[in-house]
Amino acid sequence: MMEEGIAAQPGPVHGVLVSAKNFVGTLIAIIGTRLEIAASELEEERLRLSELMAWAAFTLLFATLGLIFLSLLVVAALWDEHRLAALSAITVLYIVLAAAAGLQLRKRLEQKSKLFSVTVEELRKDQAGLQS
Repeated sequence: MMEEGIAAQPGPVHGVLVSAKNFVGTLIAIIGTRLEIAASELEEERLRLSELMAWAAFTLLFATLGLIFLSLLVVAALWDEHRLAALSAITVLYIVLAAAAGLQLRKRLEQKSKLFSVTVEELRKDQAGLQS
């Protein structure tokens, strides 16, 4: 009878195993949460980029149509007297606008993406919490 009572009592090894199991469970939960945050950020970025691409396509389509008809209007209005000057001015204007747009595009491409910034911040908090 005495042997059964001794064997049923939790010992130091049992306590360490329970603590290790709880630690691993908590660690897995933390990693799972961080992965969910990363997946959520990735999905938000994908949706944002899809929306931006759609609006960019509409903008380019209507801007192109507007510029074509404006160019035709200017050339038609000046056809008799200054058609070459009108065509030259429109060409220079389009080249200047294309250069400005290209510079803005390069500037935007050089900016760092904010993708996964929340995930990285949460991981830094986790690291700081584990170190203290």
